[in-house]
Amino acid sequence: MYIIIAGCGRIGSILAQDLAQEGHDVAVIDRNIKNLNELGSGFNGMRIKGIEFDRDKLEEAGIQNADYLMAVTPSDSINITVSLIAEKIYHVPRIIARDSAPNMKKIYDRLHIETVSPTMLGVDILKQAVDAQ
Repeated sequence: MYIIIAGCGRIGSILAQDLAQEGHDVAVIDRNIKNLNELGSGFNGMRIKGIEFDRDKLEEAGIQNADYLMAVTPSDSINITVSLIAEKIYHVPRIIARDSAPNMKKIYDRLHIETVSPTMLGVDILKQAVDAQ
């Protein structure tokens, strides 16, 4: 699979490294070169410094051939923008966005953007731990 990851913070960098190690072709876009450098010398994917929703950067990443786009920046507005560009302009088959603020879920849902919320996943796991007692 060819996967583009927009955002290379903690989630994006671990995701990129794991997917590349599993044999996927991975391109990562982040505006902060420090984040990209922290992927380390063992990362064999593409690193692109730039604004995550910039069409030139997305095309440099090969969005025309992407099977997945994962928007995992800490900014919901950036994740929504990248997701909509990937869907409406480039017709990427599968798009998943990080929902950073649980109150934004309704907006993602209205835009038909699939999300994962690390915050709510953490809450659910902690609640399950309480319920297991």
